[in-house]
Amino acid sequence: MSTYPEHLLPFLPFIPSDLISAECLRKILSVTQGLPAALGVGPFMFECSLDDRPTADFSVAAFASRGDHVTLSKPNLAEIEAARFGNPGWSQILQFANSWSSVSSALNAVEEIWLEFDVCLTMGTPDNTPSVFFRLEYQSGQENELRGRSYQEYLHAAKDGLDILTGGAISSETLSLLAECLSSLPVGGRILFLGAMISRAGGPVRVVASRLDLKDLIQYLRRLGLRETIGQLALIAEISDLTDHLWLAIDLDEKGVTPRIGFDCYRENASPSEGTRQWEDFLSLLVEKGVCTDHKRTALLRAADLSVREFDEITWPQSVLKIAKLLGPTGFDRLDLSIHHIKVIDRPNLPLEAKAYLCGSYKW
Repeated sequence: MSTYPEHLLPFLPFIPSDLISAECLRKILSVTQGLPAALGVGPFMFECSLDDRPTADFSVAAFASRGDHVTLSKPNLAEIEAARFGNPGWSQILQFANSWSSVSSALNAVEEIWLEFDVCLTMGTPDNTPSVFFRLEYQSGQENELRGRSYQEYLHAAKDGLDILTGGAISSETLSLLAECLSSLPVGGRILFLGAMISRAGGPVRVVASRLDLKDLIQYLRRLGLRETIGQLALIAEISDLTDHLWLAIDLDEKGVTPRIGFDCYRENASPSEGTRQWEDFLSLLVEKGVCTDHKRTALLRAADLSVREFDEITWPQSVLKIAKLLGPTGFDRLDLSIHHIKVIDRPNLPLEAKAYLCGSYKW
């Protein structure tokens, strides 16, 4: 039976060492040892710094549509990890997965979650418990009655999920602030993901919103009490011009919305070659503005250029080979490694920070 890290091994030779060091990749293999092997087909993401550090964090997706919620609810996962690291985080993830897979639970509406491991990029984490991002879509609508109903349903499901993942540590103040995030959302805007940052002591709740242009986004932040939020607005506007979709990531704690603002930048890629060219233009702007180093741009684009890999019976894990052979010509036949998005982070009195998300999966 293949292990989860064995699914990652075929991808590693195509990741330049000046993008992610061999030592950091080794740590990623170590922290993912307890994950179900079934999640290994992907997608997963290497969260790479774009400064001069060859460091990364790591995240992996699970989908209800392919039964991953049932796989995660099996008790051996949490029991092994809790015993190994002496922390309750995995038990909370197990409880979340059990509720997620129950048809009577409000969390059964969740289609997708991401487990995000702080490995090398985010320092100071004492254990290998991942943060959890779960997708509960809320769209601000025109009709007040419809908006009010979905608003209450969303809040109920969000509270259930956050209560489970934090062991009941979510305060009433944070939940009230989440309600304010919903009620202040411009018409047509969406809340896509909620993140329980359980890997970090006293971790905030992260809210990820989409379908906001830059003007709406700024007004939204002001409604939430952040009047002088974006310290480098002109540069963010310039970056936004090279972005097809701009997502907003904000953190909530008992004191309010923190001044750390994340902008997730997406491009619509018509083809792998076109996508690489579009990201090259975007990254060149970041290099010009001092937000990305030249060698990181080169290393990241080199990894993306090596995105399609032919079927290789020597390096692929046996579980994937079996599926590929059963499916025949329509089965897995290549590795995909591509730039998923780039996050630009604005914080008061600090230079902009940028991170690239290199997404991997087995494709057919």
